[in-house]
Amino acid sequence: MALSSAISSALNGIRTSQKAIDVVSENVSNVNTEGYVRKSYSQKTLVLNNGQMSGAISNTDLRQVDTKMVAQLRRETGILQASSVRVYYLDLIQAKMGQPSSEYSVSNRVAAMQTAFESLGVDADKLNAQSTAVTSVDTALSQMQELSSQIQALRLEIDQEISALCDEVTGILEQLDKLNDDIVRTNALEGQSADNYKDQRDLLITRLSEIMDIQSYERSTGETVILTAGGKPLLDKDGVIVSHEPAASTGSLISYSSGGITGIYAGSFDITKEITSGELSGLISLRDTELQDMQTQLDELAFQITKQLNAVHNKGVNYPNTVYEMNGTRTFIDGDKQTISLSGGDVKIVLFNADGSEAFNVSLTAGLDFTSGSINEMCEKIQDWLQNAVDGPHLSGASVGLSQDGKLEIDLGASTYSIAFRDESSVLSGSEESSISIGFDADGSGTIDQTYSGFSNFFGLNDFIVTSKKDSVYESEIISSGSLMGIKGKTTINFSDTANGLNFGSIEVSAGDSLQTIADKINTTLVDEAGNQIVKADLVKEGSGYRLRITNIDNNQMEITETTSTVNGVTSGSILNRLGLGISHAGYASELEVRSDILESPGLMNTGKIQYSSDTGSYFLSDADNSLANEFAKVFTQPIDFGSAGSFSKITTTLSSYAASVVSGLATNLNDASSTTDYQTELVTTIYKKEQEISGVDLDEELSMLLVYQRSYSAAAKALTTSLEMLEMLDGIV
Repeated sequence: MALSSAISSALNGIRTSQKAIDVVSENVSNVNTEGYVRKSYSQKTLVLNNGQMSGAISNTDLRQVDTKMVAQLRRETGILQASSVRVYYLDLIQAKMGQPSSEYSVSNRVAAMQTAFESLGVDADKLNAQSTAVTSVDTALSQMQELSSQIQALRLEIDQEISALCDEVTGILEQLDKLNDDIVRTNALEGQSADNYKDQRDLLITRLSEIMDIQSYERSTGETVILTAGGKPLLDKDGVIVSHEPAASTGSLISYSSGGITGIYAGSFDITKEITSGELSGLISLRDTELQDMQTQLDELAFQITKQLNAVHNKGVNYPNTVYEMNGTRTFIDGDKQTISLSGGDVKIVLFNADGSEAFNVSLTAGLDFTSGSINEMCEKIQDWLQNAVDGPHLSGASVGLSQDGKLEIDLGASTYSIAFRDESSVLSGSEESSISIGFDADGSGTIDQTYSGFSNFFGLNDFIVTSKKDSVYESEIISSGSLMGIKGKTTINFSDTANGLNFGSIEVSAGDSLQTIADKINTTLVDEAGNQIVKADLVKEGSGYRLRITNIDNNQMEITETTSTVNGVTSGSILNRLGLGISHAGYASELEVRSDILESPGLMNTGKIQYSSDTGSYFLSDADNSLANEFAKVFTQPIDFGSAGSFSKITTTLSSYAASVVSGLATNLNDASSTTDYQTELVTTIYKKEQEISGVDLDEELSMLLVYQRSYSAAAKALTTSLEMLEMLDGIV
């Protein structure tokens, strides 16, 4: 009985040692196989019923995996992938925008404008100075247009990459689903190992965690379940389809939160906001936040450049290149009902002879008796003076009125005169030049809705920079979506546009209404008779909060006004002021250009103003007048109120400083992403090395174990040989 046990024990030892050698051999042969997890081999003592040791038997192969360390490695790798993709794309856009020190950066383009305008007043070659100034503005605007185009092209490319990654996720889930079946089937078979399937599974899960943050756990059957970070199922029995329909185009007004860009779906669930790590997270951040914030800041910069330069240019005239007709840029919805009120001075309308001397002048307020009234009424009074006034020019072919698209047009007809406007502090001829205040009743309700400075500036009669952009989109400042409006009682918001006329719809806002409530009211109320939306409202994520964006769906010129209420002596307060609601600056950077005639002939750029001679008691134009040049130069050094834009809060600063902030902001974001990438790379490398100490194959260690198992094999073989010899001897004795 003892000899039989010895033989059995020796055979078990041979089998055990051979299996161990096989495991070591497999480890060594897969030392360079991606995803391979080192296997170890355990054995235990075989004990008979009488308690006597009878040898050893093999146990199941053991995959050397530290699940907590693997989970940490995947988590940190996801963060690394998110920062790495940000570095790649931010580096691309910085190459276009320029580093802060680059002469081709946006900030230096603005600085070049400042230098050019400062030279206007001192350059002996006036035409050359005008040409340099015009070129500097055109170059800066062209660069901002190109940057806008590049930003939107990158957003589109990123959106397409998001779609491709979603397809990859779907493919991974399909493979994992098949591996689940293989693992469950193999585990059910006696003596079979599913370790190789598990290696493939873990490799795929690792790639999945590089793309997006996930949760995973293994059922007792060996089946793996995968969920999103927010708990939505990705793989449970069957894998879901993860999809994203790429946008056909992008733009300043196109985003995930406002529409035009669809979400990322796991089956029927939109999981976009659940993705906070991995390549997808980095791409979403770039598409929806960083690049969009940069676009918003460029738009704000472009808007302020336009606003400030146009305000100055509209004060001036050019001589000898004076004009015989003027075309405004402001669109009026209804010239009969919309009104203006003049205060704080007077507007002088002056006609000049070809030599720059005064031919005729008239006071708009005193001479034409217009201090307030409709736009058309004002036009009629100016036209009547040009045509019929006893002391006027008697220009029968002159016309003043609104064009078909609602813009002010002034035409002197077949005349040798030129026309210009001068804002003055009083009705007295030659009084101090001072921009008049214009109150605009945008909806004809009898209440002033908006206030502007400068007559020519209000109508846009002499703009330096122009755009084809319509005022069809309004935006609030960046505020919290849940913020209460802070008004008392109720306020009515009114909507007007060029297609539907004045006050075609309104909503009532109460003290307790949130930003979301206001948006919901607009979307459900402002519809046509067929139930189609005329105006839509969106809460657009930007910076630390949201903007309320109100869009005329048909891109018609739109006015938004309000009517306050007083109940029991309590006035409701202005909801529009509370929102900071105004014409959207979105898209300005991509749609601005120097007025075509000025671009073609820089000499048409205004550098002087209407002058007054106390000696002659008349107005005149001088070719040597550079009074406006100094005001152009001041535009770049005076503090300007910039609205909130992306990550930038409302701020008062100079054009040059704001432009520098845009450039440095990009550099800061890139530096932060690079620092995160460097840190995560080091961290991931450290964790990986520790994880490989457990699951990786060490050739020296494996060869050492091979020697041990070979000796065990030899010992067992020797024991078997000895036992067999003893058995033969016993057989001979018998």
